[in-house]
Amino acid sequence: MNKNISLLALMALLSACGGGGDGSGSSNVSSTVTADESAPESNVEVSSLSEFEIMVDTSGGEANIPETVTSSASSFNETVVPDGFSYSPVLEQSFVVDISGYSTSPGVVSIYSEFSANDNGTYTAAYNSRMAFSSLESGEAIVDFVSSESHYYVLAEVWFTDGTPPVQKRIPNTETSWVW
Repeated sequence: MNKNISLLALMALLSACGGGGDGSGSSNVSSTVTADESAPESNVEVSSLSEFEIMVDTSGGEANIPETVTSSASSFNETVVPDGFSYSPVLEQSFVVDISGYSTSPGVVSIYSEFSANDNGTYTAAYNSRMAFSSLESGEAIVDFVSSESHYYVLAEVWFTDGTPPVQKRIPNTETSWVW
């Protein structure tokens, strides 16, 4: 009998704490994001914007995506591993950012492993996937981060403290710097 009461109390407690809420403590925020792909790649000047803009640097190469390895092995004992194969999927990377040609304003650069492309040419970062960040000094920073070899692209995003429009760049795993 005592066990049943405890079980019922636990079920009532768990169902009462179901999460969610009516959202009364939150407010609706909306903003307009536009991409300006016609802007020159150097010495971009932005003055008195009427709407929020994100500049996207579309320069850069393609990621080095290795071919899928197939095997006819039917058991682990038949598996052959090539010489020099690394079982470590971790890559330590150092990435140099120099956007002084765009802005030397104080800001922060963040590197994200997960993001999605928007219809207007910008990207939306999954902010929980931030791998590293660094402050910019005179438009320059060095960002050291660790990633998986399966991350063929990362997103670099720079936000400025003075209201200068933020900039983004999708970076392939073959690049070690971003110069604007």
